[in-house]
Amino acid sequence: MISFSDFSFTYASQSKPTLKHINLEIKDGEKVLIIGPSGSGKSTLGNAINGLIPHSMEGRTEGSLKVSGIETKDSDIFTISQKVGTVLQDTDAQFVGLSVAEDIAFSLENQMVSIDRMRKIVLDSATVVEMENFLRQAPGELSGGQKQRVSIAGVLVDDVDVLLFDEPLANLDPAAGRSAMRLIDEIHRKTGKIVVIIEHRLEDVLSYPVDRIVLIENGEVTLNTDTESLLRSNVLKKAGIREPLYISALKAAGCDISSYKGQLSPVEALDAAQFKEPLLSFLKEHERKAPSHDGEVIASLEDVSFSYDGEKDVLKHVSFALRKGEMVSLLGRNGAGKSTAASLLMGIIRPDSGRIMINGRDAVSDTIAERSRTVGFVMQNPNHMISHPMIYDEVAFALRQRGMDEKEVEERVLDALRLCGLEKHWKWPISALSYGQKKRVTIASILVLQPEILILDEPTAGQDWRHYTQLMSFIKRLNTELGLTIIFVTHDMHLALEYTDRAIVLTDGEVLRDGEIGTVFSDKALLEKASLRVTSLYELGEKIGLNEDGIASFIRTFITHEDGKAEDCGKISVDVPPLKENKKGKRRKGKDKEEKKFGFGLSYIDIESPIHSLNGVTKFLVFVMWLLITLITFDLRVLLVLLLISFGVMKASRIPMKRFLPLMCVMFTFMAVNAIFIYLFSPGQGAEAMGHRTVILGPESMSYALTLETVVYLVTVSMKYLAIFPMALMFVFATHPSEFASSLNRLHFSYKVSYSVALTLRYIPEITDDYMHIMHAQMARGVDISKGVSLMERIKSVSKVLAPLVLSSLDRIDIISNAMVLRGFGKNKKRTWYMARKMGKMDYISLAVVFLILLLAVVSRFVLGVKFFYPF
Repeated sequence: MISFSDFSFTYASQSKPTLKHINLEIKDGEKVLIIGPSGSGKSTLGNAINGLIPHSMEGRTEGSLKVSGIETKDSDIFTISQKVGTVLQDTDAQFVGLSVAEDIAFSLENQMVSIDRMRKIVLDSATVVEMENFLRQAPGELSGGQKQRVSIAGVLVDDVDVLLFDEPLANLDPAAGRSAMRLIDEIHRKTGKIVVIIEHRLEDVLSYPVDRIVLIENGEVTLNTDTESLLRSNVLKKAGIREPLYISALKAAGCDISSYKGQLSPVEALDAAQFKEPLLSFLKEHERKAPSHDGEVIASLEDVSFSYDGEKDVLKHVSFALRKGEMVSLLGRNGAGKSTAASLLMGIIRPDSGRIMINGRDAVSDTIAERSRTVGFVMQNPNHMISHPMIYDEVAFALRQRGMDEKEVEERVLDALRLCGLEKHWKWPISALSYGQKKRVTIASILVLQPEILILDEPTAGQDWRHYTQLMSFIKRLNTELGLTIIFVTHDMHLALEYTDRAIVLTDGEVLRDGEIGTVFSDKALLEKASLRVTSLYELGEKIGLNEDGIASFIRTFITHEDGKAEDCGKISVDVPPLKENKKGKRRKGKDKEEKKFGFGLSYIDIESPIHSLNGVTKFLVFVMWLLITLITFDLRVLLVLLLISFGVMKASRIPMKRFLPLMCVMFTFMAVNAIFIYLFSPGQGAEAMGHRTVILGPESMSYALTLETVVYLVTVSMKYLAIFPMALMFVFATHPSEFASSLNRLHFSYKVSYSVALTLRYIPEITDDYMHIMHAQMARGVDISKGVSLMERIKSVSKVLAPLVLSSLDRIDIISNAMVLRGFGKNKKRTWYMARKMGKMDYISLAVVFLILLLAVVSRFVLGVKFFYPF
């Protein structure tokens, strides 16, 4: 049981309590939904249940909270984590393992469960969530729904009393969200555990029954009731929470649901026959016809294909047009190609084939800065775009990049802030703003560039209905008053239905449908193929006997626009000056397909090979000894043997050579620069080291005369680097980070230090992706890091990327830390490791061979006195 008794909590940084006198009981076996507007305190309530409050988040606690009989403030977070399993909102950041199996095993490792028993529990838990065939998969290879399943499996291994889900639908497409709710319901029915769901997407949660719904407003419990009573009332709209669409439709048609004796939720259980007449009557009186799409084409993709790796097409012969002044939804499940299509429009990437037309011309060779004259982009997370501490400077940034006069900048910025309802805050620091206000700042920072097309990536993600409608009514005004063409990259079906007349549906990189919104959402087969789902309006229309065309009309008619209050504002009138052309020319030419395929990946590659099969201890000790050998010896004969062994190991690893080539190019460049500097600063070092001087180029008396000894010395130094580098790459590419961490731990390094190393290696690729994503957004505002600008300008530009990257990384660290603590990390002095391996025969042979080479190098260098080998 969970029991709150007069419970209050005040964060250390705040003067007023976030939770106020909470009295609430959740009984064993109950499934309870906690709802409330943003800032109401519902997430704080969840953090109190799982022990993050007060044991990880500082503040003042009053009253009592007991979980399974434990008074949380008198206990510790590790004890509470044995009773409460938490699935956090951000499943990406919650992953701490490099594979599905590791992540599920994480809590068991912290409890020092033996490897054999751990593997059985992991398999059993993965089977419960239908992920037993994905145990070797990396997190990045999973869909949003699959990540959610892995997170659930990770808390099921502990056999906890309470399962707490903090906004489990936040990052899922509609089909995956429905699947997640089915899984949660199934687990609840099978295990009888307490299930607490914190979520504002009420309709999606109510796809499956809940025992009670608790409404929290301003830190207080204002309603604690059953689903049926809540839906019959008008409480939800007053609280700023979206009603299920079919409930709103019934109320709009004047249906008397308060006296209805049947079951209202879910929609499948509704007896719609008695509501048929008022619904059809309302439909006949207020029917909305499908709008036409025949305006002027402003941009289009024509037979566009694109691949990130040169092998698998992310987009396949995609064609669609955007018309001036329309609002369009780009729909599809995660990975369908929506973001790639948006990136092509922005000019961040170029198509492998096909054309991108902007205002009647082929714009494929434009720079990102040039494309930003027409296309603006607003990222999902405003913290990924913001790079200045003050609001005014943030919005003015792009204009200053273009060299606009400061007086014009001021007028332009204030106009944009007025349009966004932020003119009173123009002197404020960004840190003082709410999430929604930050979102408006990022929109203002793009509007000052006066684009003709505005792309918004998941604009309503993480926002409650009240803030959602305020933001969307504001965006709608931008569309009507400025004539902006607006594209929403989203899987929010409510957004698509309420605010757009047309949807482009992508699946597996292809356009599945491009059509009027009502028609799209009345095609059940289409939605299933695109991993979307029919709305409750579709199901209600079907229940009253409408055909597909009738349902399309029904959906159009009953979708209402819940406009939030929008501020009065003026129009932007100042013209933006043209882009400055760089003297060297910044326009991209050609379509070198390999330019974007030639990347610098530096992470573990999961394949089977003799090198991969070696123990992490072996690889670590071999690498250390290899470094010592190359540092000790200057004998070209030994270095040649080392080099041959290095390349032999590369071959044995079975890693494709193309993964090594970009890094080897960097290495050869470094070697060349190093050799030049050695020669420039110490041209006689070779002769001094070998005790004689043989000039082969230049006068004998000249200090910079090239000698044979210098050539041998430079070749020797280069060979030392060349012998080390392949082994260093092999260590990174062929050593599993978690297995390496277990190896360090077995070598008596602290397991906390060991795991920190593994976690660093685990997140390097994701931080790199964040960097690229943020860099592209900044380049779209005029940041230039091309070779056409000076080095100092490029350094300044990179700093504009690093600022938001640091902020996003700090957010990630905070989430990871909470996820690790909630699963018992740091409780015990020792831990076990799922990826631990025993030393095998080849491990001992490898160590013996390398140790023998090291011994020979030591004897040769220090006993026999052989330092350099001079073959001439």
